[in-house]
Amino acid sequence: MRSRLGGLLLAALSGCTAGSVAETALEPGTITVRFAPGGLANVIVVTTVDRQPLRSAMLVAPSGDRVPAYSLDVVASPIVAETPADLMAMTTPGAVRSVTSLATMVSTALIELPDPARYAKSWQEWRVQLRLGDHGDGERSLMLDAPPSPKI
Repeated sequence: MRSRLGGLLLAALSGCTAGSVAETALEPGTITVRFAPGGLANVIVVTTVDRQPLRSAMLVAPSGDRVPAYSLDVVASPIVAETPADLMAMTTPGAVRSVTSLATMVSTALIELPDPARYAKSWQEWRVQLRLGDHGDGERSLMLDAPPSPKI
C-alpha cells in the first residue's frame, strides 16, 4: 500500500516540475520519439532524459530534406523525492524534507510535419536526427526511426 501511494505521489510531484517530466520515467538514457496522444497529429514530440541536453532535433525525409524542431526546451536536474516516507513527510507542516537532484536533463523538442499526407504514406523511410551535448563535452549524434503515422 505504501509503495503504491508513494508511486502516485511521485507521479504527481513529477507533474508539478514540468510537463515533459511527467511524460517520461526519468530514467537516464531514455529517448522517446512519438506523436503526443491526444495532441496535434502533425507534431512529433522528442523527449530525452540524459546527462547531456538535447541541442538539436531534425526530421529527415527520404529525399534528404531536413525539418528542424520549432521548439526545444531543457529542464536541468529535475527534483524528485527519495522515498515514499519522504513524500509523506512533505504533507506535515514543518517536517524536514529530503529530496535528491538527479544528474540529468530532460529535453523536449517539437517537430512539425511539413506534409502530413506524404509522411503518412512513407513514414517508415523517415528518420529523426538528434544531437546531444556540446562540442568538446562528449557531443553525440543519433539517428532514430521516425514514429508511425497517427493516421494509420
